[in-house]
Amino acid sequence: MQIDQQTSDKARSIKQLKLQLSVLTKELNKTTEQLQLLEIHEESSNHLLDNDAPPEEISDLIRKQNKISHEIITVKKKIQKLSARTILKAELIVLPILAVLIFYVVSNHYQANSADISNDIKTRYLIENLQGQTDVTHKYWNIAKGTPLTVSIINPDQLSQEKINTVEDAILSTDALYIDNSLLGKTPSDGKSEYFKGWKGALSTIPDTEFYVPTDFNIVESNDGPGQIVIVLSQLEDPDGYSGYTRSIVDNSQILKSFITIYDADKLTDNQLATIVRHEFGHALGLPHTSDPQDLMHATIQTDYPYISECDVAAIQSLYNNTDNGFCNDIQ
Repeated sequence: MQIDQQTSDKARSIKQLKLQLSVLTKELNKTTEQLQLLEIHEESSNHLLDNDAPPEEISDLIRKQNKISHEIITVKKKIQKLSARTILKAELIVLPILAVLIFYVVSNHYQANSADISNDIKTRYLIENLQGQTDVTHKYWNIAKGTPLTVSIINPDQLSQEKINTVEDAILSTDALYIDNSLLGKTPSDGKSEYFKGWKGALSTIPDTEFYVPTDFNIVESNDGPGQIVIVLSQLEDPDGYSGYTRSIVDNSQILKSFITIYDADKLTDNQLATIVRHEFGHALGLPHTSDPQDLMHATIQTDYPYISECDVAAIQSLYNNTDNGFCNDIQ
């Protein structure tokens, strides 16, 4: 009875700590966004803050950011410690049950398949328009022809080089895939549809447009985030269950800077990470969410073929021509 009470108390403590962790994570995200917005204001010549004002404000936010990060680490350690103790005390009860389950699984030659596991990935997209407009549908980079975009990868938790390579490949790959329409539910059923593994390959197929479509990307690893597109590989779990989040700063229709956060990056498989990067990078280029659940840019990524489609390429071409092609909304 006493063991049951102790287990119950620890479960409540873990629940309270997880709630505290959720609050701290949201506060950290808010503080980071405030810092990023100050940076955007400073970089934009048309929207400069008072030159004498920002330094102390930025310093205060950095101190707050560091303090919250330290608190998050402390809370996580407490959760891990309590969880470990709870698991140890439960082992004597759980192990016999596991033995029975393992015997059942082996004797029936059970084999897991992809249909048994939900692969849906939730994403979030936010536009901050410095002009205050909320109805702008066309967003694009307005850069000189041939100018590369700089992409900064921030890797605060020192994730493996394999993770970095996966991120880079989702942007720079020029590999094309040809998938049977019969598998996609498209017509003609005996034809094939072209997909791309990386944005560079996809964008390189677009002819000249009114506004230059970026096709070259300089990727740098830097914790200072100097790039026009900043990708943060975070080990934090988003409290709302999102795997990817893109926030773009826009002046009228012109994109000034995009921030991409990949949550739980250390727990993602290479395929999951590549899928999320492709999706979020599409936002960074100006694509909105689509209503077609089979498209890469759907808010919840659930397609079996999470690559850049011909429809996504046509949508980018439309954006940079300042026209509207429906942005892959339920079209096949």
